[in-house]
Amino acid sequence: MSRVVMYARVSSRRQEQERTIESQIAKIEAYARERGLELGEQDRYLDDGVSGKRLARPGLDRLRDQVAQQTIDEILCLSPDRLARTLAVQQVLLYEMEQHQVKVTFLNQPNLATDEQEKLWQGITGVIAEYEREVIQDRMRRGRLHRMRQGETVPVQAPYGYRYLADQASRRSQWLVVEEEAAIVEQVFAWYTDSGLTQQEIAHRLNGQGTPSPEGKKWGSTAISRLLRQSAYMGKAYYGRKSADTSQIGQMRKAGRGRLAFPRYLAHPFAEWIESQVPALVDESHWQAAQSRLDMNSQFSSRNSRRPYLLRGLLVCATCGHTLQGRTQGQRITYQCTYGGCRRPPDVPPHRCVVSAAVVEPLIWQALRSLLDQPQRLQDAWLSFCAVPEHTPNSRLEVRQNNLLLRRRRLLDLYETGAISLSEFQERLTPLAQELAQLETQLAEPAQPPFQISIELFTQRIQSALDSADVSTQQEVLRLLIERIVVSDEALSVEHIVPTIDNSRLDYTLRAT
Repeated sequence: MSRVVMYARVSSRRQEQERTIESQIAKIEAYARERGLELGEQDRYLDDGVSGKRLARPGLDRLRDQVAQQTIDEILCLSPDRLARTLAVQQVLLYEMEQHQVKVTFLNQPNLATDEQEKLWQGITGVIAEYEREVIQDRMRRGRLHRMRQGETVPVQAPYGYRYLADQASRRSQWLVVEEEAAIVEQVFAWYTDSGLTQQEIAHRLNGQGTPSPEGKKWGSTAISRLLRQSAYMGKAYYGRKSADTSQIGQMRKAGRGRLAFPRYLAHPFAEWIESQVPALVDESHWQAAQSRLDMNSQFSSRNSRRPYLLRGLLVCATCGHTLQGRTQGQRITYQCTYGGCRRPPDVPPHRCVVSAAVVEPLIWQALRSLLDQPQRLQDAWLSFCAVPEHTPNSRLEVRQNNLLLRRRRLLDLYETGAISLSEFQERLTPLAQELAQLETQLAEPAQPPFQISIELFTQRIQSALDSADVSTQQEVLRLLIERIVVSDEALSVEHIVPTIDNSRLDYTLRAT
């Protein structure tokens, strides 16, 4: 008895969600019943959300394996473009089926397999359609780029907190702020920049509140990091940051990891990015503060090295500006610049910057200990820091007030455009008005003097802790007070994070050889 199976495919996630593949299955099953055939679950070979331009598809691979084993006699498919999008791929597959004596029946072209004239006509129309498709796609791409550069449209893919509104006769395309999600974004930035929570702690809080992630699942540190990196939240959305490279799809990855099923993305230079202005959800200072902390976490992450180098990420080459990397050879540990030879930029002279850890680590640590022995310098630095307007207690209240005023303005825009009703507008406005009133009351109160700390008590406690500190504790203290250490030929220049503490110059004579 001959075995008949079906093949169906949709090419996008949107089509998959709209269940357009179900309509293909229904039509094929109806056709099979007309012929007195029954197709079971084992006779279905499906590819949901997979491009028809390539051969590497899970469902198609299983089908071709069965064809090679000669367990299939006929394949039912809705149309040739469901089997493959390009004429070349279609011909490869049809030739392969023909070699194994498998009949392919297309419901909208039932005579294609036997009628030579229809095969010829299908080839001619396929070439023309493929050419027209490429021309249309290129014109659409160039037109979209032109409109982006002119500021007439915004990127179609809106991140969490926004919803894309397409062009209409009365307005251009835009991003509509989703207030519930925007409040989550503001809270995440506040937790990260103001409260100092880690990404994992933020994810745990959101999951504890029952707040779903953008994918409708639980939050994780990766989703939090992606949210914090999104530049649109400060009002700048970019188009053309990267492009898909499909040339390696279907090729083997690392040993034991199968074939590459998805495209790789290639980053474009910043000069090629196209900027679009969108509604901001957080102020730029909060966003920049989050980027600084993310960059610091990336620089000092313990995943970046297998050994606990004390000054990892702090030593910088004075000649080229690159960070020195820790190296271990037997019992000998050094920090060295890897951009002094063939990897150096064209405008940088050849150089060799290598320092011994046995010399530089005790030197820097002793210099820091001597700084902590001078509590008055730390006291002066603290008072100078508190005197900066951005660091006063009221500055955070003013930032929160500006964010609430921005949310109130966006809410009014939604009501004026008819996107929300009067009752919903009033319901959302009430908590905003209450919090704004509280902030105005707090801002009207006399400014409080800077928080007074006992530097002497602080230094006493930290000195006792440093006497028995391990490498991890020493690293935390160094990164708390030191911005970077510039390594030149015969000296180390220690640049402190607090600008009122003078930078230190430490001379040394023993270099690694």
